[in-house]
Amino acid sequence: MSDDPAARRVVQLRRVLTPSVSLFKTSGLSTQPDEWLSIGGVRIKLEPPKHPELVPRLYVKTPPSQTVLRHLQWMLQKDALGQDMFLIGPPGSLRRHLALHFCELTGRELEYVALSRDTTETDLKQRREIAGGTVRYLDQCSVRAALEGRVLVLDGIEKAERNVLPVLNNLLENREMQLEDGRLIVAPQRYDKLLKEHGKDELDRWRLVRASEKFRVIALGLPVPPYKGNPLDPPLRSRFQARIVQPLPFQEQLDELIHEFAKVPPKTLSAALSVSAALHTLSSLPSDSPLPSLNGPVNTYEHMQTIAAILDRNPNAMLSDLLHSAYPAELIGTLDAFKDALSRFSLPGYPSSSMFFVEGCVPSNNNRSELIATLAPQEAPSAPGGCFSVAGATLRGNFCLIGGRGSGKTSLVNRFASILGYHVEPIVLYQDMTSRELLQQRTTLSNGDTAWRESPLILAARQGSIAVLDGVHRLESSTLSALQRLIQDREISLMDGTRLVGEERYQKAMEASGLTPESMAERSIHKIHPKFRVIGIGEPQRQTSRMGGVSSAQTSWLHPELLSLFPYHHVKPLPREEERKVILSKVPGVSAHKLDQLLQLTHKLRSTSNSMLQSLAASLSTRQLVRVARRLAAYPNEDLYQTLSKVCLVRFLPQLVKASFVDALAEVGIKPSAVLLENGYRPVVYERKGNQLQIGSVKMTINGDHQAAALIPDVLFFDNQQHLRVMEDMLKDFKLGEHLLLVGNQGVGKNKIVDRFLHLLNLPREYLQLHRDSTVQTLTLQPSVQDGVVVYQESPLVRALKSNMVLVIDEADKAPTHVTCILKNLVEGGEFTLADGRRVVPASKACEYPASEVVPVHPQFRMIVLANRPGFPFLGNDFFAALGDIFSCHAVDNPDVDSEMAMLRQYGPGVPDATLKKLVSAFGELRSMADDGLISYPYSTREVVSVVKHLQEFPGEGLGKVVHNVFDFDSYHPELLDLVVKTLHKHGIPIGASSTNVTLAPEHTLPPLHSSGQWTVGSRGVNAKLIPIPINIKGPNLAHTEVYPVERSEVRGWSFSELKSFWRLPMHETNYVECVGAGLSPSDHHTQWLHVATANPVSLYSMPELGTSVQCLHLSSFLPFTNRWNKPKLKLMCLDEGKVLVHEAMSDTLLMVDHASKEVLRISTDSVGAAMKGMIGLSPRKEVPFSFIAGLNSAVIFQVGSASLKWLGLLEHTPLAVSVVLPFSLTNVLPLSSTQWILQGPETSYVMNCTEKGPNLHLSEVTMDPPLKRITSLSCDGLPAHLLQLSLNAGQEPAVQSGHSRLMAAPGIIGAIATGFPLANGSPVSLFSASDRGILGASSEVTAPPTFLPSEGEVVYPHHDVGGASEELGVTIVDLPRHTYRRISLPVALQDGTLHPCKPCLHLCPLQDGGSILVVDHCGGVRIMETGYHLLQKSLGEWHTLVGEGGDLPLRVSYERDSGMDVTNPKHGKVDPNNAPHVGGNTWAGGTGGRDTAGLGGKGGPYRLDAGHSVYQLSDAEKAAVPEEVKRAAREMGQKAFKERLREIEMSEFDATLYQKMLAKVQRQVQTLRVMLETLESKSSERQWIRHQTSGDLDDRKLIEGLTGEKAIFKRRGERAPELGAEKLYPKHVRLVVDVSASMYRFNEHDGRLDRSLEAVLMVMEAFDKHQKTFRLDIYGHSGDEIEIPFVSSSRPLTNNKERLDTLKKMAAHTQFSAAGDHTVEATRLAIKEASKGVSDENFVIVMSDANFSRYWISPKDFAVLMTSNPNVNVFAIFIGSLGDQAKKLKEALPAGRAFVCLDNKDLPQILQQILTSTLL
Repeated sequence: MSDDPAARRVVQLRRVLTPSVSLFKTSGLSTQPDEWLSIGGVRIKLEPPKHPELVPRLYVKTPPSQTVLRHLQWMLQKDALGQDMFLIGPPGSLRRHLALHFCELTGRELEYVALSRDTTETDLKQRREIAGGTVRYLDQCSVRAALEGRVLVLDGIEKAERNVLPVLNNLLENREMQLEDGRLIVAPQRYDKLLKEHGKDELDRWRLVRASEKFRVIALGLPVPPYKGNPLDPPLRSRFQARIVQPLPFQEQLDELIHEFAKVPPKTLSAALSVSAALHTLSSLPSDSPLPSLNGPVNTYEHMQTIAAILDRNPNAMLSDLLHSAYPAELIGTLDAFKDALSRFSLPGYPSSSMFFVEGCVPSNNNRSELIATLAPQEAPSAPGGCFSVAGATLRGNFCLIGGRGSGKTSLVNRFASILGYHVEPIVLYQDMTSRELLQQRTTLSNGDTAWRESPLILAARQGSIAVLDGVHRLESSTLSALQRLIQDREISLMDGTRLVGEERYQKAMEASGLTPESMAERSIHKIHPKFRVIGIGEPQRQTSRMGGVSSAQTSWLHPELLSLFPYHHVKPLPREEERKVILSKVPGVSAHKLDQLLQLTHKLRSTSNSMLQSLAASLSTRQLVRVARRLAAYPNEDLYQTLSKVCLVRFLPQLVKASFVDALAEVGIKPSAVLLENGYRPVVYERKGNQLQIGSVKMTINGDHQAAALIPDVLFFDNQQHLRVMEDMLKDFKLGEHLLLVGNQGVGKNKIVDRFLHLLNLPREYLQLHRDSTVQTLTLQPSVQDGVVVYQESPLVRALKSNMVLVIDEADKAPTHVTCILKNLVEGGEFTLADGRRVVPASKACEYPASEVVPVHPQFRMIVLANRPGFPFLGNDFFAALGDIFSCHAVDNPDVDSEMAMLRQYGPGVPDATLKKLVSAFGELRSMADDGLISYPYSTREVVSVVKHLQEFPGEGLGKVVHNVFDFDSYHPELLDLVVKTLHKHGIPIGASSTNVTLAPEHTLPPLHSSGQWTVGSRGVNAKLIPIPINIKGPNLAHTEVYPVERSEVRGWSFSELKSFWRLPMHETNYVECVGAGLSPSDHHTQWLHVATANPVSLYSMPELGTSVQCLHLSSFLPFTNRWNKPKLKLMCLDEGKVLVHEAMSDTLLMVDHASKEVLRISTDSVGAAMKGMIGLSPRKEVPFSFIAGLNSAVIFQVGSASLKWLGLLEHTPLAVSVVLPFSLTNVLPLSSTQWILQGPETSYVMNCTEKGPNLHLSEVTMDPPLKRITSLSCDGLPAHLLQLSLNAGQEPAVQSGHSRLMAAPGIIGAIATGFPLANGSPVSLFSASDRGILGASSEVTAPPTFLPSEGEVVYPHHDVGGASEELGVTIVDLPRHTYRRISLPVALQDGTLHPCKPCLHLCPLQDGGSILVVDHCGGVRIMETGYHLLQKSLGEWHTLVGEGGDLPLRVSYERDSGMDVTNPKHGKVDPNNAPHVGGNTWAGGTGGRDTAGLGGKGGPYRLDAGHSVYQLSDAEKAAVPEEVKRAAREMGQKAFKERLREIEMSEFDATLYQKMLAKVQRQVQTLRVMLETLESKSSERQWIRHQTSGDLDDRKLIEGLTGEKAIFKRRGERAPELGAEKLYPKHVRLVVDVSASMYRFNEHDGRLDRSLEAVLMVMEAFDKHQKTFRLDIYGHSGDEIEIPFVSSSRPLTNNKERLDTLKKMAAHTQFSAAGDHTVEATRLAIKEASKGVSDENFVIVMSDANFSRYWISPKDFAVLMTSNPNVNVFAIFIGSLGDQAKKLKEALPAGRAFVCLDNKDLPQILQQILTSTLL
């Protein structure tokens, strides 16, 4: 026997497709004249029916059970009394069968109505039809039953809308009803009385008709609650007599089963019924029962009969499997209870180990997945292929397959239908489908008469096909319930009065009535084909977490009534090996290694307990895996990482899910391509030659001339690399025959890409744009009325699929997913029926139908669907989640910087590149902010292109003004606008700036330069000894490198000053800057790299000048150990080829760092002391640091006071080192060129020329007159000649005719120039200088050597002002050619309260342009300043261009908006009891845009008052025009109201001020959080269409009803009432666990963790304040004393600022006075326990703590286990304090995506947004 799961599934499905014997026995009763029926003493006379064919048949069982007889006895009593009956009870057919049993037993004709939410008054009374051009009224069921004396069965009373059934009230009470055609039904007694008095003619003239005294109504309903539905309307309820109908007692059911299925052992039947009874008991428990209650169905008697029938034919069938199909516990989340019930009655567990197999099936080639069926000998073939005997065939063959997307449900059904010779009738279900549309569609004939067309379901019933209901999970609950009678009893009543009955009942009806089939057809009674089967296909209900026993909304579509319709079979994903075989059979050429990786990842996601990863498993269905394998086989070099990232749309996943997914990829060995990571994307080009198109590496043959050439798109498109890469990917899939889905933000160019793609392929397209009102009908056919006839116009979809065209569906996410689901059938090559009755079929099947009835799908038809990205902040309909796996998906992002720049250059060739870069960088950051949820609108490339087009046409407009075209939408959102403006200013876009906002430092006159001395080189000198030093190079070794983003700000957004850019290096608080440098990139000599060396730890930060990220190379491991008394002293020198030389002075260590390759060489030389061993006084002194002087490609290392130095030549690839032994001690060394240096001794200076050879070196003495004891520094380059002349002429000095000059700095001199270089014998050097005279300030301290800008003639001094009220850093710029100086103060970049290991100072370095300097403060604050006069002039002109000249000048014509009303006296205003919105005026408080009263957006009011309405803002000009006395009165009144409010909440003014100061620090973050929370709420409040209205928009579905004159043919938007009995929507529960232990207080001074914690809690309290309906917020603390300290409770939310401030004070007090200790683990465990008790939609526990786990021996591993211990509670940790890298290491040890490090509160809103949206997939 085969044990293959696939074979078992195949056989299990075949088993249910073969018919069996009937379960029902006829009683053989016939009604004769004068015959009486008696049950238990209740006796009624039976009368022959006028229409015997309308009497139900085969519902009377012999012998009937006692329970049934008692019900029938009661019904006879009610009938004898003339009372209507209501049978109420649990789901199942027993109530309906009792009513039909009663009708058959008493010989009563039947009118049956299955009620649903779509049932209207016309369905019950009369319906208008057009016949021969005249409107006629046709009586419906209730009217026919009343007039003909029939029994009216109303099934599903609880499903009808409240306003429908009251139309029957008078008919039920008085047997009277006014009909639409003017007739009046009257009670029989009254009619008979009137007949005697007035006669028949008079009554006919009055249009009175007689109700039959035999007319009865039997209503069938479920008890509401506990079941879903509308409760009974009291007037309706009072007109019925009720009878509860419970399932038959255990023994009666068992006796009936034993009697009917004698072959089945009674013990087996008893066990099956016992399990059913046990589950029924659990499902019926009250909610407060201590026993576990099941939110599941009641097993119906029909399922027990089905199980018995299977066992009767197949005794080997496993009872546990059969019971599970009747009670699909695995699908409804009650599997444990089901297994427990099986074990209690000693039944084998589920699933069983036994296998089902097809009779006659034999394995083929030993492959268990391949079965060969043979014809069964006992059945003759009745269809092509024959019918096959299936072991254990079910009674009727109806069943439902439940499985995930792409699991093969449809393929499985089609395969079995093919094996058994069935024709499949696919029926695509959608949410808006009505029960009427399931059965019949209304239409018109060619002459305008109305008619009814049978639906595919009815056609299948009459023709014996399999009706496949695809999408049962989408239907509204009452719609599918309308098919209960068809599925269970094989009977149905249609809208036009037609009745379909099963074959046996049809035969019995003919026998009883004596009619022929033709006569039956004339009476609209037809037979249901015996082979007719119904198969449902659906997806599992959402397995959302069950909070406290209450599941989330949107959960179970498998409600109890629906569960009674079918046996259910769960189509699970294939096991790994079987899935591998399936894929290989479809795609034999796929790489085995990649396939194994793919399957390993897929099954890892399917089996994980991580809910975030489980959501991604649906994207990797078997269908999608086959598609991926096909692509990998066709393109073997395809990167699997990139492919899976595209399939799962990783680009648009929430950050937490993305991190988890990337980790999962890494665990199975799927990593990004090393080539891609190293070299980036290769350039993509396209070429079109003849009929060949090549994009990148992909070639495809294109179409020639096309008949629909006009539909081939031809749009303006500028090529860029990112879009070309997308098109290359698209072409790969398009060539494989795939349909494409492009997902991205709005405005990223999706439409442009598609149009360009189709243009290159020479393919025409049809375009279809969807929206929220799109319906399945508008997707396919659009109905209209022409000459009184309904005609259908084909939609672009139908037109495209008929021809070789591409259908482009735009905005697919705007339409409801239940509408777009029709695309699934189209993509999969399935069939569906159009509204006009035509059938869409694959071209291969078109020959099976008449040509007029089909629409064949062209083999080359393709779809390209465009949709916005899913998830936050869009929160639209998630098209990708619903249908993503049937398409080949492509993520379209905003272009990268290079691509966007290339595109914008083509749109605006005249716009400067610098302007384009500002736009690209600014919009790039705004998009990132939108992705992070900081702003709600994702600014796109479309807006950038619009700005560039404007600048191209109007270049004088100014960028700062043009961008208003984009951002004026945000003008009335101050917080958002402030954030946007600051972002634009950060990138140098001067929005809102004026051309007069120039804030350059004031210039002061510099003392004139005067001749101050002369240097001459004489013949005298000394000899020094040269000793070559061997160089030892160790390495290269890779340095540990980290890359950090930097928030770069271009500070000329609002005003123009010397300061150009600012950003801060991501340094630890205890780290400090030692030195800086700048050099050119080795690959691009136009790009300048900035280098900053820090000392604690020793690191090198490097980044391009215009970069947005910085790399940090950690160098501590390459240096000897240093301690707090021997701190590192660093100097660096930038070399060619991008290398940096770093010298550590205390250890004399030299490192050569290549920042591009991250390699470090350690260069060491023999010490001078070792080389000169034995020479006294020449050994290095350890207490004196080495000095490192950088020259031009050379350097000198020496110690002050020593008599030696080391010279390093760096011109060659191999460094050259020489030790120079001097006869004097050194005080300073000055570089003049790469080979010439000035050596300063205590009394004399010498010139050293390093070009001399030999062991001795002659040093020429330099005579300085007057002598200079110390020269601070000397520039290596000279001034240009014209600047030199300007500098000296002001001092009336003679012109310098020859020689080169140098800038010089020395003590007491503010600026000096030395001319006449190079130094040589007989060639004097003249000095010209200006004395300081206090210019640098008496309290200023020069913190570092000055920086020279020779090309501008400037000397820039850093200084530290320590006098005055506060200390500050700054620079003094000495401009020698212009004889001026400027002082610029810079803020000290040191956080308050932080203890720093070094004194405040600035480090300067000149930049390549010659007029800019790099300024870095000790804390890592980086500034680029333009100081050169000529560069400033140029930049100022460019800035004026950006701002826009002339924009502030008055224009000739202006339009101003004014309210036209003046202000009077400020007042509070009247309070509107209805809180209606008020705009303008001066009466109501809380209005907007008005005057005088408290409100928002107006003028002259005393204070602001928010009543929760939209704000209409007056212009600032009108507000400014309010008279001063009114403003004063308003202020006084506002202050008075403020103090009264403080008294109300017992809050002092001091506390109010304190609270406002705290709130001001986090105000922007509060607003960001509120935007995110409001966006999360917005989706749920979207209005929907409400149908069956008497006014509104015309409903296309009711055009025919409109033709006939009905009124309720309109629809309108409104808040739709919740679905009948739908579970309540509960808020999300957020429980914040805050650390208030002693360590928070202790280390607050170190890193501000307590302040950050209090601000974070304040931020959360403020943001969540107005969202109590959506979020329940609890805040609890823990300390060394207590585990649970309540601060905020959701049961008593905080209402005012005082309560919030008191909460913060309590938190601070706990940290100060609590004992040492930590209860993080215990508090988290308790929070998880408490959170799981609540009734919530989702539970979040957010632990906010420091990372001080190791101090209290808390294991990160144990905490990680705790965080994932309860799947119903999402636990996250935010670490807001850290000593060193504690937090970082702890985050890495915890589950991916569950831990965050937040050392800056500005990051907290983004973190909370990631947490709260992590489950919105």
